[in-house]
Amino acid sequence: MVKQSSAVKPSTDRQVTLVTGSSGGIGASVVAALQARGDVVVGADRAPLDGQDIASFYELDVTDEQQTSDVIGQVIQEHGRIDVLVHAAGVLGGTADPLVTTTEEFERVMRINATGTFTITREVANVMRTSGTKGTILLLSSVAAKEARIDYLPYNASKIAVLHIMWSMAKILGPNGISVNAVNPGPVNTPLWAQLADQSGAAQAARDARAAQLPMQRFAEPTEVANAISFLTDPINRYITGVSLDVAGGAHLGMGS
Repeated sequence: MVKQSSAVKPSTDRQVTLVTGSSGGIGASVVAALQARGDVVVGADRAPLDGQDIASFYELDVTDEQQTSDVIGQVIQEHGRIDVLVHAAGVLGGTADPLVTTTEEFERVMRINATGTFTITREVANVMRTSGTKGTILLLSSVAAKEARIDYLPYNASKIAVLHIMWSMAKILGPNGISVNAVNPGPVNTPLWAQLADQSGAAQAARDARAAQLPMQRFAEPTEVANAISFLTDPINRYITGVSLDVAGGAHLGMGS
């Protein structure tokens, strides 16, 4: 753990927000957006992002159940509570064609994206309930969860699992005043999309073709996804729960998705 500040803020002051995947394209934008509104932002990822100035950073492999529990405990010990979880950690997978995707790869992607989401959501939910924190849990799914696609089946399957985790937890945690929602990005200008485009063998052509399918005719910027997350994690919007919000340039309007 890289420690940069140990100040514990009282419950009437700034929100303590844990962002997983804080070193990634969307995660780093979320960190910046939530810091700008005044949150005490704690990051967690496999490695820190050079130059990122956050309250604390914890190394985290979301497939490691014990490490996940330990990190949550350390955040509570250092900062007193967790008001918001933004779970942005995830992977695309290395094989586009489902017919040559190995079972091992399918299980790896599911373990990171789906099982990891379940584990950290459960851990944070339990500490929020124990402490009486009326907080917010925000999960990252994808518009890929909502349609049949011919590429990256493990990723797509894992992201519909994320939605089911969100829906169930929203029902379970609602009586505790805890909101649980998901944001579903479409194509975003991040390293994840760059990986997908590069694997196609014609990166720019793949980007142009994908953008042309969208009503907005362009990819989202990470800051646009972060803005939606900022809205759903604002305490004044805590009555919103069980929501799956697409940030996808109109991907499901019948003009290509």
